[in-house]
Amino acid sequence: MRKFGGLILGIFLMFSVTGMANALTIFSDDFNRSNSNDVGNGWVENEGDFDDVAIWNNTLRLRDWQWIGNDAAAKQIDNLAGWTNIYLDFDWAASENTESSDKLYVSFKVGGGDWVKEWTQSLSGSGFASVSLGPISLVENQDIVKFKFHTDVSTSREYAQIDNVVLRGDQSGGAPVPEPATMMLFGLGLLGLAGVSRKKS
Repeated sequence: MRKFGGLILGIFLMFSVTGMANALTIFSDDFNRSNSNDVGNGWVENEGDFDDVAIWNNTLRLRDWQWIGNDAAAKQIDNLAGWTNIYLDFDWAASENTESSDKLYVSFKVGGGDWVKEWTQSLSGSGFASVSLGPISLVENQDIVKFKFHTDVSTSREYAQIDNVVLRGDQSGGAPVPEPATMMLFGLGLLGLAGVSRKKS
């Protein structure tokens, strides 16, 4: 039974290494910084009031003052030429007083084209949930790609929070160089397989 367990462990670790070697981070932000009306880290803000888009409690907060007419939006611009199999991962939550008519969106824009909504979520107050969007074929191998989180809520007391944003994909033109941690896992996988074959003999 132990031999079988060692074999399974070795195979699992080797397949884990194979999967991780291709998954590269293009952009990430965990928003773990001081509260501020300036989000930083390359984010472009679109807001009706100076603090509708802000760092708040180590998250990105998006509000929308209905009577001003601007959605609260935070945008990033990336060069995705040579990138395929692109995913956007993030966590989101909504303030307790939001309703089902209040919305959080994720949209993408390639070059000078139109914004395309990739994801829509009714808010209605919630704890944090995780989302993984992809693969997003629209943005593959594109020089100029913008993505944004934006809200449409009815009062200034309502908002959405975003956390742990990761844009990831595969880079064409050859396999990436394994990181030290990846090499360590690969070695552990080989050791597991070697242990099995030694016990057999």
